[in-house]
Amino acid sequence: MLVGVDEVGRGAWAGPLAVGVATGEVAIAGGILKRRHSESYYDSKALSPRQRLVLFHELQGRGLVFGIGYAAAPEIDALGLTGALSLAAERGLVDLASKTSMSIDGDCLLLDGKHNYLRRTNVTMIVGGDYLHPLIAAASIAAKLARDALMISMDEELPYWDFVSSKGYGSKRHRFGLLWQGPSIEHRRSFRPVRELGVPVSAQFFHLPSGKVDSCCEDSRSG
Repeated sequence: MLVGVDEVGRGAWAGPLAVGVATGEVAIAGGILKRRHSESYYDSKALSPRQRLVLFHELQGRGLVFGIGYAAAPEIDALGLTGALSLAAERGLVDLASKTSMSIDGDCLLLDGKHNYLRRTNVTMIVGGDYLHPLIAAASIAAKLARDALMISMDEELPYWDFVSSKGYGSKRHRFGLLWQGPSIEHRRSFRPVRELGVPVSAQFFHLPSGKVDSCCEDSRSG
């Protein structure tokens, strides 16, 4: 069997990486995702949130099976992007295997891009695969839907960083949240923008070096 694999959230400053995996009849997936007057397919980037949801349910209804795996922000910081992608992909494949009778080791994995972060031998790389192969396109849609829903749910407890709109990417409101509040527990602290913007304004504004504090105290006593 063929399994499409694609990731979402690689460049985000906050939240997990998500890797989607999809298997099923290639012809069915292709018929659903085929662009008009083109040889390519609709992937997550070419669709609105509503369109993604409609197509995802149609793909599921026609027999496609999906798995999702995540790597959290602390794992990204500890392992780096490549290691975290590998971890999330393995989790996604385990999730897929739990829903099917397939053997992942024996199936051909179709991976978008030119870098094999899966660290497996049964992988075929396809540059631009998210719009050239319907199973990879389907995997990208599943991953985007799952990660977006997770980021929206995070915003309820962490409202300062605009996760509903930014999904953890570097929007203007997200930058403001970092400048004012510093990073949240969901931020990737190894990423340079988080390090550079992550000292909250309140700390910068009210912090005085120890010498200044002593001087202030002496002035107050002498007055």
